[in-house]
Amino acid sequence: MIQGSISQVSGFVGNFDVQIHTPTDRYDEMFGFIIAAQPANQQSKTNAFSLTSSDKIYSLSEFKRFLDSGDRLSENNGTWRHIAFFFDLKGSSDISQFETLLSILDRLEIFHQVQPYIFTRDLKVASAGLEARYRYHRQRGVVFFKFDGPDPQIVQNERGCVIEFVEPLLGEKMELTPDWIVLDEILGPPIDLDPLLKMIPSAPAFAPYLQPESTRFNGAETPKAGVYAVGPARGVFDNESLKADIDAVMVSVLKTLPELSRITEREAAFVDKTKCAFCLTCIRLCPHGAIGFHSRPEVDPLSCKMCGICILECPMGAIQTRSNNADVLEVDSNLFSNGAKTGESGRIKLLVCSRSGLQAAGKINQTLLSDVEICALPCAGSLDPNSLLKFFLDGADGIIVAGCFKGNCASIYGSTLAEERVTQTSKTLKQAGIDPERLEFIYLAGNTPGRIVEAIARLKSRTDN
Repeated sequence: MIQGSISQVSGFVGNFDVQIHTPTDRYDEMFGFIIAAQPANQQSKTNAFSLTSSDKIYSLSEFKRFLDSGDRLSENNGTWRHIAFFFDLKGSSDISQFETLLSILDRLEIFHQVQPYIFTRDLKVASAGLEARYRYHRQRGVVFFKFDGPDPQIVQNERGCVIEFVEPLLGEKMELTPDWIVLDEILGPPIDLDPLLKMIPSAPAFAPYLQPESTRFNGAETPKAGVYAVGPARGVFDNESLKADIDAVMVSVLKTLPELSRITEREAAFVDKTKCAFCLTCIRLCPHGAIGFHSRPEVDPLSCKMCGICILECPMGAIQTRSNNADVLEVDSNLFSNGAKTGESGRIKLLVCSRSGLQAAGKINQTLLSDVEICALPCAGSLDPNSLLKFFLDGADGIIVAGCFKGNCASIYGSTLAEERVTQTSKTLKQAGIDPERLEFIYLAGNTPGRIVEAIARLKSRTDN
């Protein structure tokens, strides 16, 4: 097993090329899957409390290591030791921080004449067993001070620290001079995710973590097939989620392995080498990192989501799909009670994302769509501005373009691209003497059909007047 740091990653699922650096050497290795499961970056809150580092002040993880390093607390010479924990006073703390705090309290039980105090605002107990453990330590004598008013103040001097506070229940001013002060921490993404972020073109939209905040990415999935983010790598730090992430990775890997042998059967975009100008636009833009470059750009079928963004953006028209259906998909007639995809006149064109807007349209009373033609796009990001102009030239009264809500787009920034194109097309319409308000972009989800109904009503009120 090679132990080192990853400096560069390229390739696709089943065939990742990884450069690993050790203190003495560099290795180039091939891997089928990559799992980012590094520990969180833990930062002390000493600055937040205007404190300077000393042997009297620890962060949670530092104090845990202090306990693990020996039995200094047992050397009390018959005197009591007082430990003050500051939790959730300066910025919200994760459940995992409370788990760490409770594990420290568990450890302190073996020592005699040690009194812990917890200074807090909120305690995160919404995890299996945490509330029971909290109540157990209260009964065992741990003192909890829960503040709703001003925070306790820490006065630091050459002899140590003094905590000045108003006791929450009694309302009396009090002081405590503990032997140690332990502060909760700021948890952040692992410090060595950059090589993985660099291989995913859409990463700047959701960095510093590997997984976007979206229901489109389940478990430990990331936008790039074969790359998984476990726990801190996706911004989740509690132990229960770590266990669930590991299980999710195993399920996904086992599901993907058979697909690697059938990769040629999968429908995906492909690059026509006779037209490609090697501008690398597709590589820079593909949200899923599904396009790589060797002697020419190549599309990985397992990574390609058929969103159509690369097809539209290619300046040479060199990217196609084998079924040639990336521009406009057929509407699934099963979604509509009357089995029709268009109204009688098609006065209004409704262009929707096939992953969200199509489902929303299927929930609308068909009488409200009597003069609406519905076109489904693989992703709103594959919207062609020229098709909008053509619709108007062909007599459309109005056009509605619907994309997924920001943060819920399966292609990360597909909706953003679509909205930008609608905005630019509106300017073109205005220059041509066409009312730009006849073209509208809306955000949509499968469970928000009312937004379509409202947009149709707005367009009809404009065109009827």
